[in-house]
Amino acid sequence: MRKKSNFQFAKALYEVTKDLPKSNLPEVMEQFVLILQKNNKLKKVDYIIKEFENYAKKQEGIKIVEIETSRKLDHAVVSKLKKTFGEKSEITEKVNKELLGGARIKVDDVIYDASLKTQLLKLKNSLSF
Repeated sequence: MRKKSNFQFAKALYEVTKDLPKSNLPEVMEQFVLILQKNNKLKKVDYIIKEFENYAKKQEGIKIVEIETSRKLDHAVVSKLKKTFGEKSEITEKVNKELLGGARIKVDDVIYDASLKTQLLKLKNSLSF
């Protein structure tokens, strides 16, 4: 029998609970904890919960956007990004002083690297013979 991943447990929990009345939730959660215990996954419960949250957001059409820049963005820029990625997007900002300029944007599992360092490397590679 193959081991089940944290994601598989998270997905199963989502599928079981998505249309469940709130009154039944405690009983289902108790059973879920017993299943985790049986599969020696209780130590991984934090990871499973994180996977559950990400999967639930994806199912609800919420995009998770992480923006890494060299300085804090203006509110107007963040508003434009929210319009670009959709009103249901969750945008988190990270200031990375090592970035010379530009930005790295991660949308769900895709990374768009528009940092100055990457642009300079691309230019260098295109000029190399």
